Amino acid sequence: MKKALIIIAIAVVALLLIFRPHTEKIGGGTALKEGMTAPSFTAQLSNGKTFKISENRNNVVVLNFWATWCGPCVGEMPAFEKLKNDRMSGVEIVAVNYKESKAEVDSFIKENGYTFDIAYDEKGEICDLYPTNGIPYTLIIKNGIIEKTFVGAPADAYNTYKAAIEECLK
Repeated sequence: MKKALIIIAIAVVALLLIFRPHTEKIGGGTALKEGMTAPSFTAQLSNGKTFKISENRNNVVVLNFWATWCGPCVGEMPAFEKLKNDRMSGVEIVAVNYKESKAEVDSFIKENGYTFDIAYDEKGEICDLYPTNGIPYTLIIKNGIIEKTFVGAPADAYNTYKAAIEECLK
């Protein structure tokens, strides 16, 4: 009986560690809150284009921070691909990779066939502008203002993010 309880306790702890958001603090300073202005940045995208948040003030921007080694981050990537394929007018989806090499990110993209915009942030300069206590970290931005923030992956990422986007499009 005692041995079974120990095994169950170990299993529960292991599951909690596997399915929690990564808790390494990224960025410097205090976390951004809804209603704040989204910090300006320019990022190189994996497709060779450049993304400037300042040029997307009239769009709803879904800004996600992630890493290939973060299980919950990888788990919600199909939701972003599906949102991109919804082709919602006035919506930009950008996933900013946290401090991994272009080669690692490109390999991940190729392996998974993702076509939504993925930005490189090898030095963490963009992440420094958007501090958080864990990834995945997703912000919904409208007219340069942060409307919604999500730390961790929602249970139903696609429908959660889609509802937040649709609310901003009203």
